[in-house]
Amino acid sequence: MLTIEEATKLAERFLDEEVSHGGMAFALVDGERTLVGSTFYFDCQSVAYLRSGDSRDMAIGTGYVCVDGETGKCRMLGAVESAKLDLF
Repeated sequence: MLTIEEATKLAERFLDEEVSHGGMAFALVDGERTLVGSTFYFDCQSVAYLRSGDSRDMAIGTGYVCVDGETGKCRMLGAVESAKLDLF
């Protein structure tokens, strides 16, 4: 089983390599992480929004990043799936 620190690094790398693109970079929201069963969940948002707090900079329609605690596999949940989990 991964530690929270290991899962955090995987989630950050996933955002950098798989989710962020030229028009919008994503980052984890500080303190918004939890473990449910063997899956780690992290809230994320656009770097621009995290810096400015301006709602015009928000990423809309994205959900949590989840990391399988056993395999380290990462994926981005959709907004609806994340809302149903209601973790943060």
